[in-house]
Amino acid sequence: MRTVVGEALKKPDLIKEPTEDHTPSECAPALQISVGELVAFSCRSGDLIHTGGPGPTAQEGIRAHQKLQKRRPKGSEAEYRLQVQLECADQAVVLEGRVDIFHPQADLHQPPQLDEIKTTYCHPDALPEATRQLHWAQLKIYGFCYLQQLRQKGDSVAEVSLQMLWYNLKEKKSYPEQRLFTWRALESFAKDALTLYIQWHSDWKAHRQRLIQAAKNLSFPFPEYRPGQRQLAVTAYRCLRDAGQLVVEAPTGIGKTISTLFPAIKALGEGKVDQLLYLTAKNSGRQVVRETIKKLHQGGLKLSLLELRARDKTCACKLGLCNRDEEGICPRTKGFYERLPQARQQLLGQPLITPEEIAKVGDQWHLCPFELSLQMLPWADLVVCDFNYVFDPLVRISTLQDSRYKRALLVDEAHNLSERAREMHSASLSRKDSRRAALACKSSYPQLYRRIQALVRALSQWSKRFQEQNLYKEMRSSQSVQAWCSPLDSEKHRPAAVSRAIQKVLDALSELSEQAKSPPEEIGDWLKNLYRYACIEQILSDQHQALTRVIDRDAPWEEHQLKLICLNAADFLRESFSQFHGSILFSATLRPIDFVSAQLGVEPETPYLVLPSPFEPSRQGVFLCSYLDTRYQARQSALPELVDLIACVYRSHPGNYLVFFPSYQFLQIVAERFKMDHPKIQLLQQTPGASDCEREAFLASFSEGAQSLGFAIMGGVFAEGVDFVGEKLIGTIIVGTGLPQVNEEQELLRQSAKHPQAPSAIDGFDVAYRYPGMTRVLQTAGRVIRTESDRGVIVLADYRFGDRFYQNLYPEHWQIQTSKNGEQLSQQLGYFWNRQRLYDCIAE
Repeated sequence: MRTVVGEALKKPDLIKEPTEDHTPSECAPALQISVGELVAFSCRSGDLIHTGGPGPTAQEGIRAHQKLQKRRPKGSEAEYRLQVQLECADQAVVLEGRVDIFHPQADLHQPPQLDEIKTTYCHPDALPEATRQLHWAQLKIYGFCYLQQLRQKGDSVAEVSLQMLWYNLKEKKSYPEQRLFTWRALESFAKDALTLYIQWHSDWKAHRQRLIQAAKNLSFPFPEYRPGQRQLAVTAYRCLRDAGQLVVEAPTGIGKTISTLFPAIKALGEGKVDQLLYLTAKNSGRQVVRETIKKLHQGGLKLSLLELRARDKTCACKLGLCNRDEEGICPRTKGFYERLPQARQQLLGQPLITPEEIAKVGDQWHLCPFELSLQMLPWADLVVCDFNYVFDPLVRISTLQDSRYKRALLVDEAHNLSERAREMHSASLSRKDSRRAALACKSSYPQLYRRIQALVRALSQWSKRFQEQNLYKEMRSSQSVQAWCSPLDSEKHRPAAVSRAIQKVLDALSELSEQAKSPPEEIGDWLKNLYRYACIEQILSDQHQALTRVIDRDAPWEEHQLKLICLNAADFLRESFSQFHGSILFSATLRPIDFVSAQLGVEPETPYLVLPSPFEPSRQGVFLCSYLDTRYQARQSALPELVDLIACVYRSHPGNYLVFFPSYQFLQIVAERFKMDHPKIQLLQQTPGASDCEREAFLASFSEGAQSLGFAIMGGVFAEGVDFVGEKLIGTIIVGTGLPQVNEEQELLRQSAKHPQAPSAIDGFDVAYRYPGMTRVLQTAGRVIRTESDRGVIVLADYRFGDRFYQNLYPEHWQIQTSKNGEQLSQQLGYFWNRQRLYDCIAE
């Protein structure tokens, strides 16, 4: 017997159809809504569900849909399109979607039927009730659309049969669930959903109208443009207007943030784009965006900024603000969707939806702050977040991939993107960490323990395959480490046994989820690595290699590591860029263009804009110390001269200086000698793994009027994205050319330059070492001059900086002086600072 839902009683129509006398379009433009969008916003209820692991992939879902659609009876139709026009709450609406299978009415005794397919790893009875209800909500809206379509054609069919087809991917079996719904029941359900959405959309639209008007009237927030700023702003606007791409190299201090945000906001106000995404890899970059938007708000802008912060730094449980229950469930996730509407309404249109504001509202409504920020993401005008939310295949936010909306992408510090993208598309597993994970599960989760132990054995067998069969040439062989690189271009070259073991672990985790159990909290980081490996394995490309290491050979438990390493993520980046209306990538160091284009995945015809420095070159002294050799093998002999050089620079004009080193080891060696030779000069040192408080204390030492000397790391948190304005920093000493450490990964990058698709003019050593090193150098040098009134020195401490390779990469505004010894450097520094004093006297 089929279940009949709803009454067949005759009631007045809850949703009006357009008539000739009164069409909704005469009142307001029709609101276009997809069924999926409506259901996701209006039909969620109950708890926030976390399954504890990744669900079915898109590929698995597509294959299951195609399989079941092929089995449909003759006469039925797959991907049946539904579209209705109606009026609800005085708003014209066009509601559309595609139902998976449509079965037309076979005879007068059977109603038409709509089928919706949902894939799962478990029996449908084990699905959370909130998930089941959400799936049914979607099918009910489809049912309403179908009957509404018929009514608009004059056919008043009173009921429709709706069937949910749950497909269990593990069992390869479908579980149908069928119900009969009346028109009245479906109309009432759809009206409630539409009314909620329309009211919200009305509030959001009112906010957007205020933004549009304010953006049209917005003026550039400074009295005049710096040299190059106007050109950047105009080019950025045209890029977004024309849905293009743009790569910009603009010197530090030119004002890239305002020069890209201002035209982007203008494009937003003119309807050229729907939403702005500003990506930055540094917390300091987020701070600059906040300050820029605050200044624009003072000029009358009505824009809502949402700043996304990583889950680990936002989660109330991890911050000790709430406690999970005995089942490991956070209380802020229970009844999440019942309290969400009030919090969402409170945040709509707020000027700055910062993590602090999200936490405040989350506390008020007892909601998970991170999930609350994700709920606000579609409704913010400007979203500021990290690269991974757009480019990482494991954690990227699907909302941002919706190509129906014209989103503009602003990528700050784009010189970091290629390396970050390679990391996002790589994955690794360690036998040592896997054994620890297994031991953590041994007593309480015996099945999971056995599955992880099987993975440990699979990793060992994969490594021994190389040791015993000599299949591939060793990349590295020493007393403690062996390493091999192998292709992944075919199934026979891939670690199939490892993959099968991983899938069995995932199956065990899924079974735990079905039983409403969570794995031990202490294996959380290991699980993230496992999920990433499973994800990357699904998208392997010809740019991937398998890197296998055996470490601590002959030890009782020698370490085995397997890494799926991505050597060039340009194709993945290109695919992500294609989902955005326009993309602007900018940095102070994007050179040379051939190297940049090959790494960033921009289209070949993308304009490359290079802007000159807006500052007077004479206010910056650049000194190349050709008498120093800081290569690894020469460091001990260079140590006395290097220490003297640092002291010479500091004493030439006491103030705030930073000395940047390529490694902590080298930093420590020089620091010990410097303290011994110059005990009266107080020395600050960056330490590995420093907390946020320790970093803030380090930066606080570099204040106006102070005389701090700090040792830091090239490419670290103090070398990029930090604004040392005025006399907070008057000089940097750059020790060495910043070459990355030689290891298997860098050597694979060097070899990848020989790839058939790689530009023939680019040398592998340059790709893997010299270009990344020079990027670090230029970023570090850019900390000195930040405004028109700043002045300071850059000291390049290594003879290699005189090579033609590096000279071709120097900024055009650098006026380099070569120092052949310490005495000459002292004279040149004295002349530079005396000249600055003279300028000050003339200015007075």
